[in-house]
Amino acid sequence: MFGAGLLVSGMTDTRKVQGWLDVFGAWDPTLAFVMGGAIVPMALAWQVAARRPASVLGTQIPAPSRAGIGLDLIAGSLLFGAGWALAGLCPGPALASLGFGGPGGVIFLFAMLLGMLIMPALRRRLQPTASSGKTSMDIRALTPDYAVSPQIEPADLAAVKAAGFTTVINNRPDGEIPPHLHSAPMQAAAEALGLTFIANPVISGGLSMANVAAQSRAIAAAPGPVFAYCASGNRCSVVWALVHAGRLDADTLINTPARFGYNLEHLRGQIADIAAKAG
Repeated sequence: MFGAGLLVSGMTDTRKVQGWLDVFGAWDPTLAFVMGGAIVPMALAWQVAARRPASVLGTQIPAPSRAGIGLDLIAGSLLFGAGWALAGLCPGPALASLGFGGPGGVIFLFAMLLGMLIMPALRRRLQPTASSGKTSMDIRALTPDYAVSPQIEPADLAAVKAAGFTTVINNRPDGEIPPHLHSAPMQAAAEALGLTFIANPVISGGLSMANVAAQSRAIAAAPGPVFAYCASGNRCSVVWALVHAGRLDADTLINTPARFGYNLEHLRGQIADIAAKAG
């Protein structure tokens, strides 16, 4: 249905897309209706989601966060826009055009997949942190004994240990990240430094109470401060708040992560439910 919608709306027609982006030339404004048709319902959906503690199926609704906005995201967005203007395709329409027999989608997808394979290796080569051993980590201490962080590299683990942490918890599933950041190589690098490593992958929008129980056990067993990481640190903060529901008041559990840009207000009802069950 998504692919058919892209086809009908003209998003798979490279001439129409390039005409939409050619603001100072032969501009074709018709794709504005497509953009409005996507943006307006999504904006309304986020307004509804902000007032719900969970989805209709009972899964956690992830809160929008600006914590992950940085140079990488901005530069990537600019490159994405430039590539979209040059090719007239982006990943979704390329897949749709492939499904409907468009040869241009095949070339685009091949180039995109090739770039996805090359980029991680190129980034490790170009990043000074990978070669110099220095780190640009952003450690965000929720408490003296528990800190969260966006995704880290194996080279960052030495800084984690130097900061006094004894246990590292990875809350990010392997399916979201390149192979060199998967749990197995990260665990090997952590244990080589004498750190305890726990893999407790939390699917975005699919946090379970099993995740909360696993995080609670890891925190309780840690001989010293705990360092947890995911894509932005938001999931690590959510699990921390639910682990401590009933031990700390809801305002503390929500306001503490908020200092670092994590909006956990949608958890207030769930925190109250857990606290009530705990007695």
